[in-house]
Amino acid sequence: MPAYAIQQVELQSFPQESRTPELPSRVCEELDACTETGCVERNKLKAFLLETGIRSITEMDYPLRQAYKEYLERHIQKPERYLKAYDRVKQHSIREQMQTLAGRQQCRWQLEDRILFLPYHPDPIIVAEFDSVWNRPNMVWDFTRTCSQTLKHQIFITLNAVIERFKEPRRREQRLSGLQFLYDFCTEKGIADIEKLEMAQIKEFETWLEREGRTNSESRKQQMLPILNFCRKTVFLQNEEIHWDANIWYLERLHLPKNRVNPSGSFASISFLEIVRPDNRRYAQEYMKYQLGITGQAVSTLVTKYEGIRNFLVWLGQEDISVCECSENRIDTYLDQLQERGIIAKTFNEYLAGLHHFFRFLVVRGHLEQVPFHPEYHQKKVIPKHHDRSVSQEVCMEMLSKLHLLPEDQRCMYLHLWCLGLRISEVCTLKGNAYYRQGQDAWIQVYQIKMKKYKRIPIADGLYRIMQVYIRRRQIGSDEYLFTNKNGGPYRSATLQYQMKKFCRENEIEEGEYLFKSHDYRHTVATFFYDNGASLQSVRDYLGHNYEEMTEQYLDYGPRRLAKANDEFFEEPGNRLAAHLEKKGGRNGR
Repeated sequence: MPAYAIQQVELQSFPQESRTPELPSRVCEELDACTETGCVERNKLKAFLLETGIRSITEMDYPLRQAYKEYLERHIQKPERYLKAYDRVKQHSIREQMQTLAGRQQCRWQLEDRILFLPYHPDPIIVAEFDSVWNRPNMVWDFTRTCSQTLKHQIFITLNAVIERFKEPRRREQRLSGLQFLYDFCTEKGIADIEKLEMAQIKEFETWLEREGRTNSESRKQQMLPILNFCRKTVFLQNEEIHWDANIWYLERLHLPKNRVNPSGSFASISFLEIVRPDNRRYAQEYMKYQLGITGQAVSTLVTKYEGIRNFLVWLGQEDISVCECSENRIDTYLDQLQERGIIAKTFNEYLAGLHHFFRFLVVRGHLEQVPFHPEYHQKKVIPKHHDRSVSQEVCMEMLSKLHLLPEDQRCMYLHLWCLGLRISEVCTLKGNAYYRQGQDAWIQVYQIKMKKYKRIPIADGLYRIMQVYIRRRQIGSDEYLFTNKNGGPYRSATLQYQMKKFCRENEIEEGEYLFKSHDYRHTVATFFYDNGASLQSVRDYLGHNYEEMTEQYLDYGPRRLAKANDEFFEEPGNRLAAHLEKKGGRNGR
């Protein structure tokens, strides 16, 4: 019980005439030292503190503030300025306490079984940020509620993350309100751990927001929902140990080697939410923990394989079947359904291999005695088929003629695709030290994320000069990304794809029919070199492939190359068909 409450009980137990009708001199001195309040406000506060028996303004807290509010409402119609004065006194007291070690210990911002009021934060900078919104409901955080300590801890660290990250007032207000709604919902529904929220509970949260009148429009609801992902991510990243049983893993927490992660890619998390059966979800988590921790494969490869396994486990969950009780007939049924979707042979075989590997893992871990199906019975024959993907010269010229309509960074990125045929992930992760001269020639050093190694190739002198101007203008350091997103990280490849498609559509490239695909320019560059006499081995080295068979898939318009070679052959005097006929006729004449 707070000191002022104890004092109130003591006062009530004595006759009226025995009470001390005088405020302690220490409190008067402390109040007078706070020059941010007027005399009228201070006198009103003194009268209230006299009734409550406060012996020091350090005892003032949020529950007392609420009692003061009720006191004011009984005496005056508009208590806001007097409440503000109360807050000024409390903030002054906190600043004074922060001058000593003992005071800092007493005022530290930590999770306790009490109500936290954001304007009473010990950091004066944060207090100033909340000065204009001090009276809003999302300023009050009640950690005395009857709910799990885990939930309180998760809400508390997310609250601190919101304060630290979101400085724009409107966005911060949305996140604070959203977090408060989430706290209310979890408390009401008895949810103990936000990291283990189920898909059904997430949908219930959306419905709850509407039913409780917390959101008065669809757009308002969409503003509230991002806090759930932000909360889960914050908690997962700040846990002392990795919570492998969380329903969503955020890869940033795993500190994987850089050569396994594409910083421009979209794989930032792995979700197990869709797998509703608990034992199947646990098996999937064990498998992915092994894949991420033991194997050295790229994250994009692992996640792609996992998605096939997850889809299978989701399918089993529809009939509430454990993967360890799955029969060969049921697996055959699933694979038949996959084939009915028209999946190409190569992709189907990859799904099949991933599923087989998952079952082998379960056998090794002792969950199964043997793999319940034979993958060789289902494998499809892969018939190589070449698709011409080169971008026509007309489209390239039209793109270049309208390139000035794009922002500078997107113009430069497009030039790297068109000139060099780089992968989009390589373009998005270029750094300031990528370009250099060797003699009279300009070169670029590119880290191939897919191949996990560097390659060095010559580049056009014009592209080199353009990029030097770009680097100087933006003052980019040697180890800094050339093209960055709004958070300072590497430009997202998916973002570039989207923006370029939008650009082509809005500017009616090829009369609006052209669909931008970054990888098509890789085919274009390879085909151009090969058609102009470069050897297959040279094109392979330029693209950065390990095998010539891969390079061959990038050489488009093969018939045109053959036709050109055919014309060149028969242009030789001795190779003309008519010359052979003439010789044959001459021999018959003799």
